[in-house]
Amino acid sequence: MHAAVFVDFENLFLSLKGREELSGLRIRELSLGILEQLKERLHKDKAPMVLGRSYAAFDTYPGMEVAHDLALMGFDPQYVLVGHAGKNSADVQLACDVCRVLYRRPDIDAIVIVSGDRDFIPIARQVLEENRELRVVAIPDSTSGDLRMRVGADRFWNALDLIDVDKTEPKLPAPPAPPKEAPADGAEAPAQEGPPPGATEEDDDHKAAIVGHIPVTWRTDELPHDSHVTERLNQCVELILRAQVRHGSSEVWLSPFLKGPMSHHFSGLVHPERRALINELRHRGVIQIEERENQYADHPYSVIVVDQAHPMVTSAAERAKKQDDAN
Repeated sequence: MHAAVFVDFENLFLSLKGREELSGLRIRELSLGILEQLKERLHKDKAPMVLGRSYAAFDTYPGMEVAHDLALMGFDPQYVLVGHAGKNSADVQLACDVCRVLYRRPDIDAIVIVSGDRDFIPIARQVLEENRELRVVAIPDSTSGDLRMRVGADRFWNALDLIDVDKTEPKLPAPPAPPKEAPADGAEAPAQEGPPPGATEEDDDHKAAIVGHIPVTWRTDELPHDSHVTERLNQCVELILRAQVRHGSSEVWLSPFLKGPMSHHFSGLVHPERRALINELRHRGVIQIEERENQYADHPYSVIVVDQAHPMVTSAAERAKKQDDAN
């Protein structure tokens, strides 16, 4: 049996956002983690995903932050239009794509819809009438009761059950705001992966307030399984230190670092492996990821904070100095 999965990403994201029990977690990463676990569950149920689609306004938040990750996971991003009232066309486009699969892909036996929107009742009915397996994945208290009744309890999967607790961590208490002389900068949010509009990394004299120390929930088990992991971690630390010097900043914007220096230097690694290197450095206490208040948008951004006294950092600094002296 083969499955096609259709994800209304904004519906999933907004259903998770604001839930008190998830307040210490990054909703964007949590949403992607749920989709990864969904793929694993389908595989275990002998219904692997052979087609995946995700729907969002990918030029605005949160869509613009996840398009790359969704594409790598196999949930091909489908751009949807947004009206003046904020209503987008995800429901209509998703329903059209489901119908196209129903009538053109006889090899697909199961349809999985990740959304709890009442608008999907007609398409759910159509899937069942075409004698295909149906699963609706959503959060119960954010799902239309009519949709759940039409689908049936046996076809409804609770998205919260797909949260891998081993890969999530509670939010650490926010430290006191540093003195004005200790500048900083920033980038990325649970929302925004790039630098705040109009900001530069040289804006260290105007340090944003710390919202909290945010644990990265990227999967460390994505680390490359070879003998070069330690060497790559050391190279990653050197890249961070060079980024500090290049931008004249004590801290490094997270997302531009991942998409720039990390992507160029570790071009032989796939995106999850590069992110896993960052996560491993965090686990070892070499760096922290701090979230900053964003004066340009309603969501914070993230920076890499280096422990200058950590042995890996001091060793990397010595190597960099020797290289510079040699040149």
